[in-house]
Amino acid sequence: MGGHNDRFSNFISLRSLLICLFCLCLGTDCSSRFLGKKVASGRQWICDAEADEAMQRCDYEAGILLHQHFLEKEPDNALALYHLGYAHGQLGNHVKEVSLYEKAVVLGFERDNIFFNMGMAYGELNQTEKSIGAFKKALDINPDSADNHFGLGIAYQKEAVDKLAEEEFLTAIKIDPRHLDARLSLSLLYADWGEMQKASEQLRKILKIDPSHERARGFLERIEKE
Repeated sequence: MGGHNDRFSNFISLRSLLICLFCLCLGTDCSSRFLGKKVASGRQWICDAEADEAMQRCDYEAGILLHQHFLEKEPDNALALYHLGYAHGQLGNHVKEVSLYEKAVVLGFERDNIFFNMGMAYGELNQTEKSIGAFKKALDINPDSADNHFGLGIAYQKEAVDKLAEEEFLTAIKIDPRHLDARLSLSLLYADWGEMQKASEQLRKILKIDPSHERARGFLERIEKE
């Protein structure tokens, strides 16, 4: 088999997986993680409520303007810098995004979610080594996060370190058997290796958890036609 880049690239790509994960982070479960107030060291920053409300309703342009205005008064507010970076990332400015994350980290904002988002942003910029480093920092802080293992797996997969990618995806699934993105990425990896039975097994598990998962169903149908 020539690999999924040859035979399945029109169906699903690594970039689409990254976009999918960003979209998931707009939901309620991820918003509480994104808008957290307290860092691991115990230091607290309070962000502007109006600016955060703009972020929660996904009005990122307003969120940027309001956070910039707030930072004029509190330039060392690391939480606001993090939020501002996230907003720029949602609008596709990943250079600005990682720059603001780095500033927040220098000020002491060291939570696994900032390093997770930093890893995703560096991945979008094709700076894979930095992406891997950021995900490892996220795992140093929270090794029990399925998302952090998934992110590192994506970075390894992009770097073509496939065995390490497989390990991270499997760890993510062990922590959270319902982590559908990890299972989908693992199915792509197995398809790339020509292990179609393993790929199909992961896709069927996804459909058992979520029968409406169109990407998994479409990929499984393609495999079964081969």
